[in-house]
Amino acid sequence: MVTLDHIVGQVVPVSILRRALSTKSIGHAYLFSGPEGVGKETVARAVAHELAEQGGPLSAIHVLGGEETIKREEIIVLRREAALAPAGHSIWILLDAHRLTPEASNALLKTLEEPPEGTYFFLTTTQIHSLLPTILSRCQHLPFRRIPEGDIALWLAKRTDSSVEDVKIQSIAKLAHGSLGRAWAYWEGSLLEEREAVVAKLMEVPKLCYPRVLGLSQSWPEDRKKITGELQLLLEWHRDLLIVKNGAELPLYNPGYKRELEEISAFYTNQDLIMIMEQIIESGKAIAGNGRIRFYLGYLLLLMKKGALT
Repeated sequence: MVTLDHIVGQVVPVSILRRALSTKSIGHAYLFSGPEGVGKETVARAVAHELAEQGGPLSAIHVLGGEETIKREEIIVLRREAALAPAGHSIWILLDAHRLTPEASNALLKTLEEPPEGTYFFLTTTQIHSLLPTILSRCQHLPFRRIPEGDIALWLAKRTDSSVEDVKIQSIAKLAHGSLGRAWAYWEGSLLEEREAVVAKLMEVPKLCYPRVLGLSQSWPEDRKKITGELQLLLEWHRDLLIVKNGAELPLYNPGYKRELEEISAFYTNQDLIMIMEQIIESGKAIAGNGRIRFYLGYLLLLMKKGALT
C-alpha cells in the first residue's frame, strides 16, 4: 500500500497532511488541485487509509470516480450514507470534482457546511476554476505542483531498475511535463511510438498540398482525452522550431529531430510560429469545452501549412 512516504515531488502538501495526521487535527474537507498525474489521487488514498486505521475496523473509504458528471442523486446517496455511517471514520474521495453538476455541488455544500462527526472529504481537480466558490471556501485547498524532471528521472530509474542517465529515462522525464502518471504511461505503453507517428505527420505538413493537409486531420481519433496530449506535442514541436530558428541555447523536446527541425524552421517566420502556438493553445481550450476535435485539428494543420513558405 502506498503511504505518504512514497509520494514524489509534493513536499508542501505532504508535510501539511502528515503533521495533521500525527496531531489528529485533520480537517473535514480538503481540495487537491493541480495537473494530471502529479499525485493528487495517490495522496488522497494514502491519507484516507491512515484515517481509516485511526478510526478503527468500522471505518470505510468511498471513492466517486469515473468520467461522467457527478449528479445530485449521487451526492444525496453520499449524504445519506455519511449520516448513517457506523462508529469509525467515513472517508469520501471525489475524483475530478469539476465533474459535479451545479445541483450536485449545491447538495454537497450542505454536507461540507455541517459534516457528520468522523466524516472526511478529499476532492481532486485539474480545473479548480470550474468549482463553485462556495465549495472552495469550505475546503482546505492544497495545490499540487508539477514534479521536477530530476525527481521524475530518479523515480522512473528506481522503479524500472535502470540508470538515471539512461537516454530513454531522460527523454521520458522531459516529455512527462511534471507528471509521474504520464512518465509511467510513456515507459509502459505505446505513447513514445504514437508520439513518433504524430511527429512524422508534422514533418509532412510543409510539403503537402492543402487538401492532403486537411486530410491529415481525419487520421486523428476523436478521443477528447488523448487529443489533449497530442496538442501539447504540437505545441512542443513549434516551440522547438522557434528555438532552432533563433539559435537559442535551450533544451529541445525533440532533440532527436534537430536536423529536421533546422530544415523545417527555415519555412516559417518567428511571427508565424508564435501565432501557430497561440492558436494551438486556444484550440485546446475550445476542445476541452466540447469543441469538435477534427474541425480544430483541420484548422490548425491548415494554419501550419499556410505559415510555411512553401
